[in-house]
Amino acid sequence: MPRTNTTSSTAAGKPGRPEVLTEELARKIVKMIEVLPDMDVEVTWANVIAQVKRKFGHQFGRRVLAMKEWGGRALIAEAYEQAKAVQRQLRAQGRLRRNANMPRQALQLRIETLTAQLKAAQNTIEQLRLLQYDKLDILRATHFDLRREVSNLEKA
Repeated sequence: MPRTNTTSSTAAGKPGRPEVLTEELARKIVKMIEVLPDMDVEVTWANVIAQVKRKFGHQFGRRVLAMKEWGGRALIAEAYEQAKAVQRQLRAQGRLRRNANMPRQALQLRIETLTAQLKAAQNTIEQLRLLQYDKLDILRATHFDLRREVSNLEKA
């Protein structure tokens, strides 16, 4: 008696393992990719792969996600490009936080360096302000006719 196998792959007439990345799963991945910019998640292939693993439990490579086509269209690659374009627009408009998905320790380090730069800039400004006050004080203490100096400059 011949052995019959009624799995979905043989029912479709294809031998081997059943397809994991189906069109239905791809459409779910497309919807997930489309909302990445709205969730302040950086649109990169590494993040897409991580989100797919976390949400759907499948570890697909970038090449599989980008190259797989249904009906002559690479649905996931198209969604990725559109999400990337949306993210670029949001970044250009200033409505996207750049460091939204950085780890807490990296953000704290970034805050410390920016704070140090700010304090250094404030010290420089204070020194320049004192220098300007000194120059103005010298100018005020000097007795000369400012109108005569301006007229001399206009004649020259």
